[in-house]
Amino acid sequence: MNKKKHSKPQGGEELLEEEGLSEATQEEAAGEEEKTQESDKAAQYLEQLVRLQADFENYRKRTEKEKPQLINYGKVETLKKLLPLYDTLLKAEGESAKPGANVEHIKQGLKMIFDQFDKLFKAEGVKIISAKGKPYDPMTQEVITTIACPPEQDGIVLEELAAGVEIDGKTVRPAQVIVGKSSEETKESEK
Repeated sequence: MNKKKHSKPQGGEELLEEEGLSEATQEEAAGEEEKTQESDKAAQYLEQLVRLQADFENYRKRTEKEKPQLINYGKVETLKKLLPLYDTLLKAEGESAKPGANVEHIKQGLKMIFDQFDKLFKAEGVKIISAKGKPYDPMTQEVITTIACPPEQDGIVLEELAAGVEIDGKTVRPAQVIVGKSSEETKESEK
């Protein structure tokens, strides 16, 4: 007696199986939709990145083109500020070349030139560093040579060969100086 039993799901069991399939299908569909949204976001981010890279490359190229123009503009502005000084120097040279040139006129011309330089330097934030008679400062001065001197002038700037220059507190050119240095014999004799 070999009877096979076939179980057929009854109406309620069929619905459960169909609901199980439909829930799984819904979860798969939701997962697929989520994946699609994520891939869309990734594509948007990639597109934004590509645009940003292109914008940056264009910016870099533009600044490379503009840099020489800005340098030339700076040169022109500097030249415009120096031309009045050059004109005054030319006038002074013309006066000094005349026979029987008046020394007082030349002195006045030189004073006018230095006044124009002072005015220009002040407007541009340039400061001339005066070092003569002051203690040697390695941050703003360059020693060209030393000269034997009495002990009280040891380390003092005795002569300034070229003035130092600062722009907005930064040393552009150190002053070239001659510094006094007392000899060892002078120091020992005083002891």
